[in-house]
Amino acid sequence: MNKKLILIVVTALLYWILVNYVPYGMYVILPINLFVTFLHEFGHAFFALVTGGSVHEVMIQPNGAGYAITAGGFAPLILMGGYLGSAILGNLLLHIGICKPKASVYTLYVLVAVLLITAIVWFSSIFTSLVLIAFSVVAIWISKKSKNLVADILIVIGTASVIYIINDYNVGPSSDIAKFSKIIPLFPSALWAVLWLAIVVYITYKNLKKSLFK
Repeated sequence: MNKKLILIVVTALLYWILVNYVPYGMYVILPINLFVTFLHEFGHAFFALVTGGSVHEVMIQPNGAGYAITAGGFAPLILMGGYLGSAILGNLLLHIGICKPKASVYTLYVLVAVLLITAIVWFSSIFTSLVLIAFSVVAIWISKKSKNLVADILIVIGTASVIYIINDYNVGPSSDIAKFSKIIPLFPSALWAVLWLAIVVYITYKNLKKSLFK
């Protein structure tokens, strides 16, 4: 079996066991929770900027919740950008780890830059900035390792992030979906949630198929 595929399967199984069978296992994966929250809120911020809006602050809370305060921009894309954007970013980390190990270190450098920009430019709380700076320090430390180890770590982070995003589909994006369904009332919120989940699962499937079985 492909070594990368084994790493993905082991990561997925370990995540599932921690969440479902280990007491306080959610605390073990709290760093993943906080990182995915960052990806989610950065997704909102990114789509606000690219659609002509602005970002005032990005917040990450100790319980894994968060929010981004934006102004202007195209609201439907900004709302979708949290859940779908974080899934795309998680899959991007996974793809780079599998297919482009030489780019893994540079990916961490870009990630550090984004983390620090968020912590400083979009400052919201001491906790948020400390978490993002801590992630930056860890990323810089990891970047000093061999490129193959860095690639494997990106695979683990990407896999865990995507699994968390899929598992959290009915909770994490609920407020975004409620607002989205009011702007685009074609379907009720519950159906939009399923559609968003289906998009994430499809993106992940195509990514894994292309990355592992090309």
